Amino acid sequence: MARELKAVTRTEKGRHAANRLRRSGRIPAVVYAEGKAGLNLSIDQAEWLKVLASGNRVVTLKLESGEKQALIKDVQYEPLGEAVLHVDFNELRAGQKVRIAVALVTKGVPKGHSQGGILQQPVHTVHVECLPALIPEKIVADVEPLDVDDVIHVRDLKLPEGITAVDAADIVLVAVHLPRVEEVAAPTEAGPLEPEVLTAKKEEAPAEEGAAEGKPAEKEKKEEKKEEKKEKK
Repeated sequence: MARELKAVTRTEKGRHAANRLRRSGRIPAVVYAEGKAGLNLSIDQAEWLKVLASGNRVVTLKLESGEKQALIKDVQYEPLGEAVLHVDFNELRAGQKVRIAVALVTKGVPKGHSQGGILQQPVHTVHVECLPALIPEKIVADVEPLDVDDVIHVRDLKLPEGITAVDAADIVLVAVHLPRVEEVAAPTEAGPLEPEVLTAKKEEAPAEEGAAEGKPAEKEKKEEKKEEKKEKK
């Protein structure tokens, strides 16, 4: 059943007018109707907090001109706090179905858990279509029968009568898989590198070019010349 919420039509627009409303304990709001311009409203902050706490997605707006059944479309919060700055509603026609996102929760422990399987839930909301009075608070997926590598798709959900899932049927909602084991690279066959011994004796420098080829060194040449002079004398 939709929760009632009193609303007052407002004529003043703009940031300053909205701030005055908030200081007086009221919240600016707009209700949109198909093919019509949005109707500017204000709602009591304390009453609105009660609606939020109830979890209702559909409200009955009680206006001076009558009642409007509306779906809560969007809530704007203060950037650094929980204070509500603005609320948008969508007016609903009698018998009109709505499309809405509903929380997906799991129930139970998967059978594959005993084999080391881990429950994974990549999707946490499911989009459904139904009459406003049938909007569920949550959708429950029973995961107890799941073994390792079993999955639950959108098409596998057991939804209440009058509720239809509008997401693609093959979307994976829940799965059970073994944890991935990363492969460790095998050690190479090459032996360990040996450190360079800095104190090892260095190789002797090669002899002078002349000595290497079997020719006398420069000093030896001078001595030979001295001996030749002595013999001439």
